[in-house]
Amino acid sequence: MRFIHIADVHLDTAFAGRPDTLRSRLRHASLEALERCVSTALAEKADALLIAGDLFDGPYLSFETERFLLGQLGRLADAGVQVVYATGNHDPGTGHRATGLDWPDGFTLIARGDPLTVPVHGRAGELAGHVTGAGHATAHETGDLSRRLTPTPDARVPQVALLHTQVATAAARQAHRPYAPSTLEHLRGAGFHYWALGHVHLRQELSGDPPVHYCGNLQGRSPRETGPKGGLLVDLGDPARPVVEFLEFAPVRWEKLAVSTLAGATTLDEVAAEVVRAWDEARAADPGSEGTEWMIAVELAGPSPIWRQLREPRELETIEDEVAGRLGTVGAEVRARVHPPVRPDEHVERRDVLGETLRLCRGVAAGREESGLAEIDLAGYDPERDATVGDYLRRLLAGGGEEILERMLESGARAE
Repeated sequence: MRFIHIADVHLDTAFAGRPDTLRSRLRHASLEALERCVSTALAEKADALLIAGDLFDGPYLSFETERFLLGQLGRLADAGVQVVYATGNHDPGTGHRATGLDWPDGFTLIARGDPLTVPVHGRAGELAGHVTGAGHATAHETGDLSRRLTPTPDARVPQVALLHTQVATAAARQAHRPYAPSTLEHLRGAGFHYWALGHVHLRQELSGDPPVHYCGNLQGRSPRETGPKGGLLVDLGDPARPVVEFLEFAPVRWEKLAVSTLAGATTLDEVAAEVVRAWDEARAADPGSEGTEWMIAVELAGPSPIWRQLREPRELETIEDEVAGRLGTVGAEVRARVHPPVRPDEHVERRDVLGETLRLCRGVAAGREESGLAEIDLAGYDPERDATVGDYLRRLLAGGGEEILERMLESGARAE
């Protein structure tokens, strides 16, 4: 049996909080990735496409996505490629609009926890293997569905298990809720020739004998999901010698970039130039695939003479536009953890006016020092925004130590 294993497509993700043009590009990237997957299944003469849950991001299904999805599944049906789809926590079988779609021939939806075994046939009509799966009936499946799955007694053909689950020892499992929890020990001993898993978005092989794989998500959706994304082409022509190959389908790739060489940068041009330099170094080691579009998440860190300016949201937006334009990326998201060239921690123990001021500032911000101020004394106090005077002072003094340090050191330098 020869098939493609995908999961966590998350069609119609909202990408809330991002600009409209970027949201549109990222939403369509998932559709393009799925189209590439279907084209590859046809080119590779796959017997089946297996979808291990979370084909949809939620109950909303746009007409555009509905039309596109059914069109792509129709291409597979016309070529005799079967599709087996077991639901996950984002697209559970109960109450999801997608469960009522007019699916094409050769499509099997597994929308409940009761196991279902699907015979998969080759192009000549011969039995190629069996796929046994279970789906999430609700959005909060807490039972171990893997223990309901058992292979058929037919030893002539490969046996594949399909499940959306959190394996207890999987890497990056902490980023996902522990729905349908399972153990690798049980999966390995269940008697299947391959486990096609979904839920954890990090692609990984949990076991080689038998193969137990998370294919990762089809298209990265945030800076937490970096690297190439796609699916796995699996050949079980000889179950004793399985062949598993990663295939990249995602047109947009997320990458993180840390830039901490800002000590000499005082202008937009100089800051952007440091980002470009760091990006060129990263791409020299990992250029990506031909035609890859990039979405970059930049963290500005370390000492900077313009640290205050780099903490302003409007200034960061300008840097994002400049960086995206210079690099030709789909977009850029910039965050800053910069600080003054000299840090308060290096001076807080001083036994002089500067040290005493820094300690007082820190104590007030932490609530250890009584300010003696009433609401009437504070011109900027807003009870709807700041619940207490202490909350107001903590907000006001955020970054206060750096401000005090810089001003007092500058004053001392001028006096000298």
